[in-house]
Parts: sequence; structure tokens; C-alpha cells
Amino acid sequence: MKLKRNIGILLLFGAVLPNAYANVGVTPETNDVQTITQSIDEAKLKELQEFRKKYKLAEPKASASELKSAQMALKMLMIQRTGDYTATGADLWGEEVKIEHLRDVAKNVRVLSYGALTLGKSGKADLDLYLDYLFTHNFFLRMPKLVYSNYSDVRKIPTDFMSAIPVLDDVRKAKVIAAVQKLLEVDIIRQGDKAIMNWISSDYIFNIVPYVFNLAIANPDDQQAIQDLQLLSGFLRVCTRYNVGNKDILKPDGTGFHHNAHYNGYMYSYRTWVEYFYRFKGTSLKIDKKSYERLKNAIVTIYMTAVCSDSDKNRIYANSMAGRHPFYNIEVPFTQKLFEQLIEIGSDVMGTDDMDLAAYYNYFFKTNKYNVPAKDANGFYQYNYSAAGVYRQPGWVAVMRCPTAMLWTGEIYNKTNRFGRYQGHGTLEVLYEGGLEPTGYPSKYENKGAGWDWNMMPGSTTVHYTDWAEMMPYKNDKDRFDQKAKTTNFAGAVSNKAYGLYAAAFDQGDNWGSQRFVPTNLTFCKSVLAIDGMLFSIGNGISAKGTYADNMITATNLFQTIISKNYNKLVVNGKTLGNGNKMTIPSAEALTVINPVSTGYFVPAGHDEINIVYDKQQTPSSEGLAAKPATEVAAKAYINHGVKPEKKSYSFIVVPAANEAKMKDVADKQTKGELFSIVEMQDSLHVIKYAPKNVLAYSFFTPAKNLSVGEVVSSATELLLIEEKDAEGNLSLAISNPNLRPKMIDNKNWRETPTPAFIELKGTWQAEGNIPGVFLKTMENGNTELSCLLRNGMPVYVNLKKVK
Repeated sequence: MKLKRNIGILLLFGAVLPNAYANVGVTPETNDVQTITQSIDEAKLKELQEFRKKYKLAEPKASASELKSAQMALKMLMIQRTGDYTATGADLWGEEVKIEHLRDVAKNVRVLSYGALTLGKSGKADLDLYLDYLFTHNFFLRMPKLVYSNYSDVRKIPTDFMSAIPVLDDVRKAKVIAAVQKLLEVDIIRQGDKAIMNWISSDYIFNIVPYVFNLAIANPDDQQAIQDLQLLSGFLRVCTRYNVGNKDILKPDGTGFHHNAHYNGYMYSYRTWVEYFYRFKGTSLKIDKKSYERLKNAIVTIYMTAVCSDSDKNRIYANSMAGRHPFYNIEVPFTQKLFEQLIEIGSDVMGTDDMDLAAYYNYFFKTNKYNVPAKDANGFYQYNYSAAGVYRQPGWVAVMRCPTAMLWTGEIYNKTNRFGRYQGHGTLEVLYEGGLEPTGYPSKYENKGAGWDWNMMPGSTTVHYTDWAEMMPYKNDKDRFDQKAKTTNFAGAVSNKAYGLYAAAFDQGDNWGSQRFVPTNLTFCKSVLAIDGMLFSIGNGISAKGTYADNMITATNLFQTIISKNYNKLVVNGKTLGNGNKMTIPSAEALTVINPVSTGYFVPAGHDEINIVYDKQQTPSSEGLAAKPATEVAAKAYINHGVKPEKKSYSFIVVPAANEAKMKDVADKQTKGELFSIVEMQDSLHVIKYAPKNVLAYSFFTPAKNLSVGEVVSSATELLLIEEKDAEGNLSLAISNPNLRPKMIDNKNWRETPTPAFIELKGTWQAEGNIPGVFLKTMENGNTELSCLLRNGMPVYVNLKKVK
């Protein structure tokens, strides 16, 4: 039975209910409220007493001038006491209390609470009179809702009200607690699981949970305090569950959502989760194993998207995952200390040390703190709720990303990320340990990215703006925009563990509620096979058209590097290019280049013209045109597809941590056909072959049939597939559909739907062992049909033997 919602209301009207929640309990795996009969458990009472001893509310603080002003304002209200807990005076607010009134009243409560603490009996009388006046006039029943994204109000107003709690008698204390609980909509934690999952946001967890905890332990009614703590623990456990579609927070692949998409920067809510489960460690409120595993997966995932570091500094993730904060605030928002606390939480839950998480810790922090070998986390990771692929190797991380019609990669806000349109436009970023400067990104925090050419994120395919105002939604510094694809939802990856395939089909979106840019109608399909420390990138169907200016080229951008004292050498076809130089590589000439941060590129002959620049550039900051621009020296290279091109293509190899000898070897082998080859590159299908390991990587953008390049003959649906054949002729397949096939469930929310996959293989095959959910059938033509259900962008792995 759900808890009735009128208890807080009764308290606000003046009723005193000492045992309001005495009969509420929470089962370990759910937050659904059940009616039970129990007396206060002595063990839980002891836990509560320990919490109260350890976590005390701060005493109220105010200045002498603030106190004098508050006392004067109190006198001007001409309040008359009408009973022990009632008082009447002028009603200053009308039918609706506004947020400005709420701020002022909260401040008065804090200041008068300070007076009660410092002035003794007279100060206490003033505070009691003011609070009784507020309750008599039902002020707290007329409060406006707080906007949880307004961090100033959310953090200050409740804190000001709660500053009264340490100096109040139990009756007023209970009423203030009920008032603040109403203000913070604490009633949500008393609802069932479904209501919580439909409503929850990472803002609420980050901002409100600390108040819920403090209000609980401050409650003078022990049983109610215990029950509120149980409800809070249950609420936090429920929130670790994987939520559907675009709703906050956790997803099955470990990513975390906010504002309807994967958002690393907003996952500081993880800090609150771990902080409070650490407080609950060893108590009846501790996290359960399933919730712990989900939370652990989320925290490991956010570290997986970033480079390693021996501290909390310089642990950067890709700019394509930076949300509205390009090149700043892109360090993982979860500390080393909290990681250590999470390991302790896991040990408490499991009854033994979580050596798996400890091994991750040793890897991420480059240490041997825990007596376990560091995790070997090199390899390829797919995050299809982020439309991303991550390739990890010693010393560097490569991240590929592209928008879909449901998942944005650029969030443009008022005076924030104004030029973020191309933030994740089919990007291929290589991040190096050590932070922004070794990666070649703008490192002067105060410049907010000024000096960076916003047209050119590494790996992206974009239409280059020549007027910065045109690159902002509605050409101004304030209007918002989420950069998504127009119609396509195919962008993401499949991992074969040590290596993997990324692919994206993109068409340019220009609308966000209304048309905010002059349309460029940009389209492209691209695939990247990441294997053996190299990334082979191909793209086709590159087209753009519209009424935009005829000086705006379309380009595939190889790299852009901000020059610094330690990273300044650009080598082009074996020669060093100096500052102030520009050059063009014609189609007939292959290009081998190593950029200033050691990322190598090989582009075979037959490409569109390549432009290379090593020079000064002045650009605005991410705050917009009104902000001060900055000048940087940058090295950059891009494949120029021309103005308003039709069906252009490209291919190139990226070699991170390269040197000239390594690049010569790669160029020689690729030219001889000993590394990568393009077997198919059309709008519906890419097939890449990697000769050294007999690997074929398929990007089925649409269904395709009658293939003859490997063992795969056809696919009845869009998907990604990697086929690898060993020396004995055994076949391994990795299969995934990055298209989550979103289905709208109301006018703004969607949910993922599964993909029934049917893949035809040449000849007769049998599976090695039982693979749940995978079925093999011999077809009339003697081939094998493999069928399975692809869910949530997750991979399916199949090992097969040929039937003689």
C-alpha cells in the first residue's frame, strides 16, 4: 500500500504526528512501500544514533548587519501571537509565493536562527514568532517548486531553512522538516519503483539526496527518522536500475544520461551515490549486490571513456562527450578517493574484497595500491547508448562518435558552447595521457576554447563556416540547440574485445523546435576498423547542398592541433613544415603526416585535395561573439571535398603514438595491400578487410544480400558484424545493432526496441557449445541461417565450426 501523501500537509497545518511513518518498511530489492507492524529495532536505533553523532547539521551563520535588518523587518510585520504555535500578521505574498519571496524568507529564517543561537531567550522568541507566523499563514503550502538545475536556489534556500533546526524545539523542528521536505519534493522517495523511474533525474540525486539524509537524521521522531533513511536507501537502489530510452540515468552499456543523452559531465551524481552508500556501509541500509554491480559498471564506464592518470588531474575524456563544456570541465567527475570507497562498499556487499574493481583501480590510476595485477583493459569498447566506440591502448585512447536523430553530440546553451554544432560529427579523437596539451587541445581554461577552429574536430566531416555568426543557432549568443541527425539512428560500434568496428550514417539536422540554421543537407556514411594499434577510416556518400554561401567547403578533417612549446613538430611526407606555412597535397600523391602530438596519418593516392596549415588563427571563445577572441598557432589538415559536393569519399589510416619509422612501415605495407582494403563501399554497405588477421568488418547500413567476400552472404537487417577466421577454418562472429530502433512512448520520450537479426552464412556451420538466444538452421540451398534478437545495442558473440 502506498504511503498517503497528506502527512507533510498535516504537519504544515500544525498537526503533530510523532509516529507518522512508523508502519512503513522497504523490501531489499524494491522501494515499493508496504504496511507492516513493528516496533523500533534496537540495532537500527543504534545506527541512527551513530549517524546523528557523526553527521551534525551546521550551526546558523549571519553577519551583525544581517541580524539587525532581519530584526527590523520582523518588527515591521506587526506580528501578534494568537496561541502557543500560532501568530498572525500581514500577509505579504498574495495567493502565490514567488521564488523571490522564498529566497527572502529563507534568508530571514537563517539570520533569526543565528540570533536565537547568539542572543539567547530574546533571539529564540523572535525566531519562534516568525516561524509560527509563516505556518499560520500557510506560507509553506504556497511555495513554488524549485528548479533542480538552478543550483544556486537548490543549494541555498533549503540550507537557510534547515539552519533553524539545531535551535528549535521538537514541535517546530518537525514542522520545518516537513516544510523543507515538501519544498524538495521528498515525497518522490515514498512512491513506488515505476514512479521513481519515470521521474528521476541526476540533478535530483546530486542536489537533493544530501538534504534528504540530513532531514531524516534531524527528525526528533526516531522511528520516522529510521523509516525515512530506509526509504532513502531504497530510493538510491532503485535509481541504479537501467531506465528506458532517453530517461535519466543508467543504461545497460554503462553510460549515464542527462538531458536525454549520454552526458559524462553531468555524472557527478555518481559522487552522491557512492558517498551515501559509503555512509550506509555495514548497516541495515547498505546497497544490495545487484545495485552495486550496476553502479560499479557505470563508474568503470566513465573511466573507460577517458585516459589513465596517476591522480584526479588530466583524466580527460573526448571533447565529443563534453556536452556544453568544450575543452574545459572534461575531467572525469569522480575522484580517486570515491573509487577507493566504492571498492570498500563492494567488499561489504560481497563479503570479500572486490578484486575485479581493485584491478581496474590499479589500471586506471597506474598504481599497485591493491594486491592484484592491474586489469588489462586495452581493447575496443562499444557504447551504443552514446553512439560511440572507444579504442584503448597503452598511453592513449581513441574515441569515435556521431549524432543520431535521438542522441545529440553537441549541446549549445546560452553563452555556452555556441560553436558546438560539429562537436561529434563523425569524429575520431585521439587522447593522450597528460591532459589537454599533449592531446593538442586548447589548454588555457580561461579562454574557453578561443583560438580553436570550431569547424574542425578531428575525424569529423563538416561544412566549413566562414562567418562565425552563421555557426550559432539563430546567429546569436543565447538560443539553444541540441545537434542531432535529421532522420538516421544508425551510429555506434561492435566490439570483438581486442578490436572493433565503428560506423555511422548521418544526415544533418537543422531544427530544434524550429529551424535554427540555414540547411546544408550534409550527409555521409563512415566506418572505422580499430585493430593492432591502428584505425582505418573510410567514408562515402558525402554530399551537401543548399542556399548557404558558395565559399563554404565540405571537408573531412584529419586533425587540428594547438601548438605549444612541447608539441610543435609537423612532419609531412618526411619533411618538417614550419610555422606560417600552408601546402596542398594533390590527388595523385599519397600523404604521410605526423601531427605535433605524434598521431600519424596515411592517406593513399586518389583522395580529394588535402590542405595542410601550420599558422596563427584567431577565433571566438565558446561563450560566443561577445566574448573576447584569442589567437593560437595551430597545425591542421583536412580533405577538401569542395563546395556543395555530391557523393564524395575518402579513406585513411590513423596511427597514434607514431614516429617516422612506424609511419613508413605502415605506408609501405598499405601500399602493397598487406594491411587494410576496402572490399565494399557503397551507401548501403561497407566491408573492410584486415589481411594480417583474416578479419572482415561489415557495416550493414541497410539489409544486403548476395555477398561473396567472406562467409557472410546476407543480412536481413541493419547491423554491424565482424567475421574472423582462424587457421583451422573456425569462424568467430561479433554482432551488434547500434540502432536502438527508438519508439516514441509519448510526445518527448522514447524507448528502445529489439532487432530480430537473420544472417546467412556460406555452407553448413555448427555452434561451439550452447549460445543462449542464438539459433542455427540449415537452409534449402545448403547455407546456414543464424538468427538472434539484438537488444539495447549490446553484442552477441558466436563461435562456429564448419560441418564437413
